[in-house]
Amino acid sequence: MSATVKETTLRELVMSGTVSGACATGQQGGYSIAVQCGSAVRTLATSRGDVRLFTLERASAFLSGLGILRFEVDATHYQPGRLRKPRPDRAEALRKTRTRPTQEPLL
Repeated sequence: MSATVKETTLRELVMSGTVSGACATGQQGGYSIAVQCGSAVRTLATSRGDVRLFTLERASAFLSGLGILRFEVDATHYQPGRLRKPRPDRAEALRKTRTRPTQEPLL
């Protein structure tokens, strides 16, 4: 596995001109972003250190926002799935907060 880099560090590397290429690589549930910095390949990570996953559209928007307008896509190991873990506790809480329309009595 390649070394990881956080978003703030990646932004600094792009601004300094160190990044020579980028690739969106298919994973279980999404695409990770790997960048070429000199001879090293670094994968974008979350603030907790896990590999950050994107949809292909969001990966494109993210890289464009950094100023990387051309990148490769490797969908070899892509498997559709959820980007985030399901949260049944939050789903139940949302169900309880939804209000049902009241029926007005007919006159």
